[in-house]
Amino acid sequence: MFNILSMAIEHENMNGFWILLINDFATIFTVVFIIEMILKLIAFGGSYFNYGWNKFDFFVVCAAIFDIILNNLNS
Repeated sequence: MFNILSMAIEHENMNGFWILLINDFATIFTVVFIIEMILKLIAFGGSYFNYGWNKFDFFVVCAAIFDIILNNLNS
């Protein structure tokens, strides 16, 4: 819910404080999702990718990591 809320408050002409705050929240949520993915990989082992939702989660985590890298390159 908090991740959705942090994405929903993003808008045009935000001042620097809000941009930094939203980027920090995105990084925190990405770290939480990475930890979740790692724990599921450990728990499920090789069968992790047998489930469609796990494939989707893996894609979302990789996309979030890529987004953070691109945002840091532009800074």
